[in-house]
Amino acid sequence: MSTASQLQELRLAIHGVNAPFFSTGGYTPQVQPTLRFKNDTSFVVQLSNSLYDQVAALKPLIDRCKPATFGDNRQNRLDRTVRDALQLKAEKGALSVSDFDPESAGILESIRREMLPPGSSSISAELYALNIYTRGGHFAPHKDTPRGEDMFGTLVVCLPSYFLHGQLSLMHRGVAERFDWGADLAKHQTSKIYWAAFFGDVDHQIEQVHDGARVTLTYLLRRDQTSEPPRAEGVFDIETEVQKVWQELLADASFFPNGGTIGYPCCHLYHQDARFQIKQKPLEQDAVNMLKGRDNLVAAAALHAGLKVEFSPYLFETCIDETWQMDRFPTGQEKKKLKSQMDLSDLESALPITGESSEKVSSFGITWLAEPPTSRSARQSRGDTEQELPVAQRLHSCEYCEWGYFGNEASDVDFYIYAALHIKVPSLNARQNLKTPSSAPKSTKSVKASVTKQPLRKKKSVTNEASTELSKPSKTKTAGPTKKPVAQKSKKKKPE
Repeated sequence: MSTASQLQELRLAIHGVNAPFFSTGGYTPQVQPTLRFKNDTSFVVQLSNSLYDQVAALKPLIDRCKPATFGDNRQNRLDRTVRDALQLKAEKGALSVSDFDPESAGILESIRREMLPPGSSSISAELYALNIYTRGGHFAPHKDTPRGEDMFGTLVVCLPSYFLHGQLSLMHRGVAERFDWGADLAKHQTSKIYWAAFFGDVDHQIEQVHDGARVTLTYLLRRDQTSEPPRAEGVFDIETEVQKVWQELLADASFFPNGGTIGYPCCHLYHQDARFQIKQKPLEQDAVNMLKGRDNLVAAAALHAGLKVEFSPYLFETCIDETWQMDRFPTGQEKKKLKSQMDLSDLESALPITGESSEKVSSFGITWLAEPPTSRSARQSRGDTEQELPVAQRLHSCEYCEWGYFGNEASDVDFYIYAALHIKVPSLNARQNLKTPSSAPKSTKSVKASVTKQPLRKKKSVTNEASTELSKPSKTKTAGPTKKPVAQKSKKKKPE
């Protein structure tokens, strides 16, 4: 079997396993949540007599809110073509909630079990804001602003209020999920609370509300970095299908007989996490648990097979796709050194770049398990047309010329940044010393890999807590395009 075929077998096994980027459910409270305000007044959001009466019933709450802003290039902007909503932030005690707590409702445990790797520590939810979308209200596709290195995602809680359309749409790597809570509330006419949680780097939007009022609470999801993992058995709970492929490949004499490095471009963003802004050592289990979704699966499976895994950031520019390896992600202070005109020496002095670029060392000695991001894929992912490609984030835009000639030689470029996992495969002789598990690990989530380029998802049941009802609301899923573009690289000429 050729190396390409062997890697394809591993790739299919990885993408045949459930690696959710969201969690969702419903909760029926015994008492409706009460919104409490700074002046000791309160308000309870309830279903009105009809869709057309809902806004009038919420008027006392609406009067407390202000037009919602959004983040744009480190500034807060108000633009109703991008976001048309009302908001009341919880900061400085302006808003609190009684008779409802995501932890006691069992929501946080469901999120931890579905979204985080086995063995992860406990999580907490911090109330951030109340949002109201009335007729015409919407929010264009966006990612949530990271707020602290322990924040890993967002929890949206929909309070019982009639509204038409206004679906929450999540989009990640070719998979789209839509939650039509307005239709669920209208159908069942109950006081059920619907919720959805997702990683902070997942693109999401609020589609236009046609009538009524969509009222939600937004919570910041944080990891508890001080507590011990609640489930000791989780460390080696790796999908058996991936483990089986790794064991077969490492026993195959034709698989990297002289050793080598396999690269896996990550499908989640980590550039704003301070823990990855320091030089990375080979990952251990506690560091692997900081990775999200399928990235965690890839790293944990390789680690369990006895292989070393490193976390490596990359930088590339969009003129000819020149790429650089980096020691770590840049800090905020380093990003401030990026200028409107830059040459190669400026770039190397500002950012933690390692060695020569891809113009000199080609693929950096990496055999890629999946095609890393390119300028073409980055531009397309910004339009949500090729979400199955590994994810990259725009870092900086400027006029760039490697040699510093800004006359006819310079060009306007975007610099993008992404992360990759480097899996170190020992030589055939050295593999005899690998510490591998004596038996296949247990797993309840493994899904047989099929010949497809899209990640497969398996519906998961949610355990009911005592006196708590958790159920899945209606949603639809669509798969994005599967054809990956191949970036064409042009030769660079030095000035005469």
